[in-house]
Amino acid sequence: MKNLFIALTLLCLCIPTFAEKTEDMYIMRHTTQGQLFFISENIFPSIDSKFTLPFDITYLNTSNTVSFKMTVSSHTLTNVDSVALVLEDDRYVCPQVKSIYKEKEKKHWIHRCDCVFSYEETKKGLIQPTSPQLVVYTAAGVQTYAMPQKKWQALHQHLLEIFMLIDASKH
Repeated sequence: MKNLFIALTLLCLCIPTFAEKTEDMYIMRHTTQGQLFFISENIFPSIDSKFTLPFDITYLNTSNTVSFKMTVSSHTLTNVDSVALVLEDDRYVCPQVKSIYKEKEKKHWIHRCDCVFSYEETKKGLIQPTSPQLVVYTAAGVQTYAMPQKKWQALHQHLLEIFMLIDASKH
């Protein structure tokens, strides 16, 4: 009984360390060009394949754009032509995707690329209560990614705080 009590006490003490805090999800740095915000990697699962879409976001508060760096997986070596951020009532397209690198990983290819959206489009997409979709257009086809709603709701609260901080840094 004593061992069970000790184990439960230790478990209760460890629970807060497993909960993710907003402060752990982003980095804010002062640079000579302005305040830089880096939102750490998140992953959108694919709706139509087994692949996931890891991505991170970089924003400089003196800019009107946000950089989405994402890792697109596919069975064949292909180019990412464009990416769309799809919301409940809007769709924003990033027509120019910059390739960072491509490499073979086991039985599939990964393509790390950079896509630029406007700050307002990104903010609107990432603070909405329902999970947005990221649609990736390649020569090999279209891949659609969305986070399950329950997971999105947990992430959403953190994104609201991060975007409030970003907006406060503009003034």
